[in-house]
Amino acid sequence: MKEPDLEEEALRLLVRGRDLTVQRQSMGDSVGEVMLTSPSGKTRTLTLSPAEPGVWRSTIEANELGLWHATDGTLNALANVGPANPREFTEVTSTPNVMAPLASATGGDVVRIEDGSGVHVPRLIGVRSSETYKGDDWLGLRMRESSVVRGIGVLPVFGGLLGLLLLVGSLTATWMREGR
Repeated sequence: MKEPDLEEEALRLLVRGRDLTVQRQSMGDSVGEVMLTSPSGKTRTLTLSPAEPGVWRSTIEANELGLWHATDGTLNALANVGPANPREFTEVTSTPNVMAPLASATGGDVVRIEDGSGVHVPRLIGVRSSETYKGDDWLGLRMRESSVVRGIGVLPVFGGLLGLLLLVGSLTATWMREGR
């Protein structure tokens, strides 16, 4: 019939405020332990006690916000503890207005890459020191000079070793010719 309340075997997580109730419904005479996993990954084993015919329950305080998982090895249940609409999802529309005050206060700008007429990626330019870090078609990145390459020196690593081998080789050839 596909009615969850009428299932013979079921595992449910019920949330009321900060209380999390693990409920196991079964046609059997007893049920096994349930492994409960918190949003941070911590696990604990719960022993359920009979609540009514065919139903066993255990209630704990949900000390973490997020998605909780319960399993008895065959059945699984999930529940979200916390606000139904967290702050991250109160304003999900994309707008440059949130960052615009901070960007203009520091000499920068907020631009959209796609503005309805096509994709326009501004050029990124390194700027040493300036009051403004923006232009019509460019954005500036402040150069902090925290790591500046002043020059590159080339030191022949194998030059000395190669010269030594040639010297030894020529001396050996000379000694062999002279019979030493």
